[in-house]
Amino acid sequence: MGKGRPPAAIHQFMPLYDIGGEAYFGYRMVLAAKLFDRRVSLLLAENGGFSLPQWRIVAQLGLTHSGTVKSLAEGAAVDRAEVSRAMRELEKRKLVLRRAAKGSDRRSPSFELTAAGKRRYVTARRPISRFISRLVEDVAHEDLVAADRVLFAITRGCLLP
Repeated sequence: MGKGRPPAAIHQFMPLYDIGGEAYFGYRMVLAAKLFDRRVSLLLAENGGFSLPQWRIVAQLGLTHSGTVKSLAEGAAVDRAEVSRAMRELEKRKLVLRRAAKGSDRRSPSFELTAAGKRRYVTARRPISRFISRLVEDVAHEDLVAADRVLFAITRGCLLP
């Protein structure tokens, strides 16, 4: 897997996966998120050369077409400093373009993908989409809809005071 820790084999975490029953749903969710992040990181390294923080920006800009550091940080639930650091690297690589700020706050420029950034976005997105499709290929549509509702409820609950 390149740098970092190798991915866990299923036998390494399965004995703990079921421990604690429903009371440990959060543990299983964190475990799944960690394994998902590792796999997406690997796919990004192989297919786009993006870090996860950079991908969070590129993916949002690929969908929304423009954003500020604030809007991109809010959209990825990360701090502005992380977005700023990733944005500097993307600008150096000429994958994002900075646009002068408009409106009352001139300190907030907007960013958009360059033509090269759009191509890299598409290149990186394809294997990630295939990976996600394989993950859920045997899951019934109704279960995916229910899982999405659960993820939304969890996300909303994490954002509420």
